[in-house]
Amino acid sequence: MAEKHQKPRRDERLAALATDNQRLIAYIRDKTNHLLQVMGTAPLQYDELDDQTLIDLDPIGIIADSFAQVLDFLNQNVNELQQAKDELEAIFDATGVGISIIDYDFKVQRCNEKQRQVLVDPNQQEIIGCGCYEIYCGKESPGLDCPALETFATGRPALARDVKKKEKYFNVITTPFAKAEDGTVSQVIEVTLDITEKKHAELAEQQQRQFYLQEKNTLATVIESLSEGLLVIDPEGTITTCNRAAGKITGRSEAEIVNRSLDRLFPPLAELLAAGREPAGTEFPYRTPAGEERLLAAGTNRMPAPEGEFIGRVITFRDVTEEKKKAQMLFRAEKLAAIGQLSAGVAHELNTPLASILGFARLLLKDENLTGGQRERLEIIAEQTQRSSTIIKALLSFARNSSHTGRDRRSCDLNVIVERAIPLLTTDLEKRRIELELELQPLPPVIADPGELEQVVINLVLNGMQAIGQDGRIGISTTTRGQKVLLQVEDNGPGIAAENRSRIFDPFFSTKPVGEGTGLGLSICAGIIDDLGGSIEVAASRDGGAALLVFLPGETGG
Repeated sequence: MAEKHQKPRRDERLAALATDNQRLIAYIRDKTNHLLQVMGTAPLQYDELDDQTLIDLDPIGIIADSFAQVLDFLNQNVNELQQAKDELEAIFDATGVGISIIDYDFKVQRCNEKQRQVLVDPNQQEIIGCGCYEIYCGKESPGLDCPALETFATGRPALARDVKKKEKYFNVITTPFAKAEDGTVSQVIEVTLDITEKKHAELAEQQQRQFYLQEKNTLATVIESLSEGLLVIDPEGTITTCNRAAGKITGRSEAEIVNRSLDRLFPPLAELLAAGREPAGTEFPYRTPAGEERLLAAGTNRMPAPEGEFIGRVITFRDVTEEKKKAQMLFRAEKLAAIGQLSAGVAHELNTPLASILGFARLLLKDENLTGGQRERLEIIAEQTQRSSTIIKALLSFARNSSHTGRDRRSCDLNVIVERAIPLLTTDLEKRRIELELELQPLPPVIADPGELEQVVINLVLNGMQAIGQDGRIGISTTTRGQKVLLQVEDNGPGIAAENRSRIFDPFFSTKPVGEGTGLGLSICAGIIDDLGGSIEVAASRDGGAALLVFLPGETGG
């Protein structure tokens, strides 16, 4: 009986166990397929894997082992990530630039030590959650020049140069760090590079540059204001710099001077330098492009350079033509005055005995008992005495002009004086068959003694006539030259030798044959003209003869 009752109970338990097994197998198959689906693999089909095979494979054990492996892998990754995080934090704190993480409200979320050192007040203990504009810039709100503001607005990195914060200068770069769900930037990284020392160096360099520029401009102004010409030449003798006065004196433009060799501009000076000499006040002739002869005085100095080096020279020069002329005129005037005084004394002492000799000679010539030889000798005595008397008169005239007495200066027209002097010369001109050409231009009046000016005109024409001798041409012309009145008398005679040009105004100097002139005519003219504040020069005429140029101050410009 007991066995009959136990058998149904065992069958029931077996049936219940089988049912539980089927439920568990179905659960395992369902969860396995779900895991396969998550992993992207197709679910298991019954015909591929029956229940018994599924139980034999133990997928739960396999999955448990897999999860154990995954967990080990994740733990390893977590350790590596933690190590990387520690390294990044170390770099973040140890880097030489300031770094902050700032949120959309401009609150500091993180800040490294460098940022604290350069921008944060040492008394500020807590900065996380504080406004970056407040603790970094000392402002109440972000400025429009804030690069973080631009990065939040555009989502792109931004750069601000030379930002001044707390008496220091920085370059600030911001870049997106995190974004919100809508894609907008929610946090930015701000990198701050301290460029204070560089900025101070740049400012010092700028100040130094401005100082040197100011000094250069001052030096250039001084050089350009010099009345003397200035040239700078390199070691090869090429002109590298010139001032305005150099162009004015040489009659050349800057382009015609700079980058040209010195020996093309001033050959005599270049020769001296090539010979190893350093001229100081050396005078040399110079001809301008217009053909004007000038006398220049130059000096040179080596430019400062490290010992043993030669970087060039500075040459200064000036036009001493007028200065030399004035010195010569002054010397001539002093000499004329001295000779005038001597001439007056000599003329006075000789005039009386000569008059007696001439009187007795003429008295003896009236004697009818004279032989032919006696009469001839008395005529020679009278002739030579008369010639001596003429020389005495010239001496007296020269002395009177040297003493400046008896003059009647007033406003007069030089053209009228020339026309008045011509008739006095007509006879001699016709006798010598010399043609006279007049070319008179309207002139301003001059202040002078008309008689003295007439004497000047006559002496200049007589000088030309004596130079020509017979058959020639004399030209008289007047014109204006600036505020000066110019009288020019030229002839087609043999001209004046170069070695005699500086002496023709000296008293008693003459190149004419004996008996033609006393050598005082041009000296008297030079004295009259010099006393009027004018000048007289010698030049070559168009026909190869001599030309005498008289410059007198006009009344309006005198």
